[in-house]
Amino acid sequence: MTYSKTTLAAALAAAFSASSAYAQSNPPSWKGDVEFGYFQLEGNSKESSAIAKTNGKRVSGQWTYDIAAEAQNSEAAGVRSAEKYALNNRLAYDFSEFNYSFGYASATKDRFSGYVYQATVAAGYGRRLLKTPKMTWDAEIGPGFRISEFETDSPAGDGQVSEAILRLSTDFSAAVSETATFEQKLTVESGEENTVTKSITSLKTKIVGGLGLKLSYTMTYNETVPTDTVHMDRETAVTLVYNF
Repeated sequence: MTYSKTTLAAALAAAFSASSAYAQSNPPSWKGDVEFGYFQLEGNSKESSAIAKTNGKRVSGQWTYDIAAEAQNSEAAGVRSAEKYALNNRLAYDFSEFNYSFGYASATKDRFSGYVYQATVAAGYGRRLLKTPKMTWDAEIGPGFRISEFETDSPAGDGQVSEAILRLSTDFSAAVSETATFEQKLTVESGEENTVTKSITSLKTKIVGGLGLKLSYTMTYNETVPTDTVHMDRETAVTLVYNF
């Protein structure tokens, strides 16, 4: 089953509009990070350059709103060798201490992944498996929809693939000391045409005030890729972090 780009654009716009309306009706009190630093890619692009990320979270009563954005851009000998932009948006509602519902929308454009873009919307159920002053562990599951556009025809012969998916994710965070935090995030978005798995492992340390240092290792695996494109992309990053 194939849908136009407008279908996904409308779905993403609806998700972002709902989140914006929520933020406007509840004056925000945000906390989050702004990152900038060095990264090294291995996979479809092998290059060292700069990376910028930002993420924010707002908790108001039973509502939690998260937004994250990322940009990578690199040139070698005047030739663009890496270019990636990503935006994730999530709104969750706690209906008990350990149970919640969520809505999620994301869009990723990566010139060197073999895809023009990949975009996803999903909703479902979340469970807080662990909640202590020093540790939290959440798990989510829910149905969704994804559109992927290939730079060339896909292995199935189509330039664009639209499919229903099942999205699973887990997010673990632990304070290993008064100044250091370990995080492990894992997501799996599985559909009939492709399964996308992403793992982010990171360690963040506080230097002084709101300034810190973050080490992260990201793996992204696409089960279905165009010809001459590898399945796995790996990213090792060292970034300077400012907490707000």
